[in-house]
Amino acid sequence: MKSNIKSILVISMFPVIIAFILALVSTGPFTLEKYVNTLFYFAVSIALIGIALYVVKGGFFDFFSYSFKKVAKALTRTPDIHDEISFKTNFHLSERVNVSYMKSFLYSGLFLTFLSIAVAYIL
Repeated sequence: MKSNIKSILVISMFPVIIAFILALVSTGPFTLEKYVNTLFYFAVSIALIGIALYVVKGGFFDFFSYSFKKVAKALTRTPDIHDEISFKTNFHLSERVNVSYMKSFLYSGLFLTFLSIAVAYIL
């Protein structure tokens, strides 16, 4: 659990720093509104990555990846016993997504998104 919180904080730290640097470097004077808008763009991007990983981890694309493997196998002209064995033993696409990375991206993105919305609402 501590490593999950640590990765959430690390993933949340980088957009905050990068948004601050970009708000300082951009044209015009530095304003809190410019910083919050830049942070919001990064936060929504991270949240979308987390949501996409969540959908893949849920197994939504397992059927499609299996179907594409089957079509690719049918289109090849050289059937082989080794290929048939490896085709049946390949794991699903949802098993390739690491749960801790998915949760880290999802939670940090949603936290930063709601934080930037709250600060923008206060302004």
